[in-house]
Amino acid sequence: MTTIGVVLAAIGALGVGALLLFFSRVTTIESWQTDVVVPGGFFGLSPSEIEAAVLLIALPGGLFLLALCFIGTGRVMRGAVGVRDTTGSASGSVVSYNTVMEPRLHLLWLGVALAFWILLILVPAVSALLGGWPITVDDMPQGYVWALLGLYGGLAAAIAGVLLTSFLKKRRYAAMHATEDERLLQPPSGFWRWMTFRWRFDLWLAAAGGALAGLSAVILPFGEVTTFVALLAGGILLLALGVWCAAQYWRAGVPLGFAESYA
Repeated sequence: MTTIGVVLAAIGALGVGALLLFFSRVTTIESWQTDVVVPGGFFGLSPSEIEAAVLLIALPGGLFLLALCFIGTGRVMRGAVGVRDTTGSASGSVVSYNTVMEPRLHLLWLGVALAFWILLILVPAVSALLGGWPITVDDMPQGYVWALLGLYGGLAAAIAGVLLTSFLKKRRYAAMHATEDERLLQPPSGFWRWMTFRWRFDLWLAAAGGALAGLSAVILPFGEVTTFVALLAGGILLLALGVWCAAQYWRAGVPLGFAESYA
């Protein structure tokens, strides 16, 4: 199942590239004329036709969602999965255990996410500031180019935030375990178990922070310095909060590799 998810993710990434090429090469025309020459474009479309094509922007996102389902399910199925009876909200009814990803592999995936952010956000922003693509695209399709870049570049930045925070979370807990830190013997905290283990809200905060900080660069070509600073500062604040919460994982009283949910 994991392989299927990786293939779907690769197809989604190719779809983003194909859509960027498509909208970058569209030339907006009101109507066809026999002597019309479409400068530098593969397609000459009317505004209504371009609006209809905008629905294609969501297709890679659907593929990425399916990929996540397959990869996540495949990952869980590789480990030990069990069901237990519970009362109240003290613990989940479905539990699983998986081996912890090696640090090098974890950092490799972080590098992949950062590479996609650079390609989809940083490179176009710098290019636009220098007067190049995507500023050179016609006004109407240019908006869809920026929408694609922001949507999937922001997603890459959010994933990078999660991967960075998750890496620091694991390193912090592993270091405490290696040194036999006495704090690990303290009674677990129900709040931190709920926060950092069951629902992983520390990683959700990191995702929101990564997305905001990553998207801030898109604002620069439009001269919105105040908005840029606000997005960047807000993103860094949320990311820092997520990292701080992740560092409290030891309070949950659960070893790395475990997970639980309700079904």
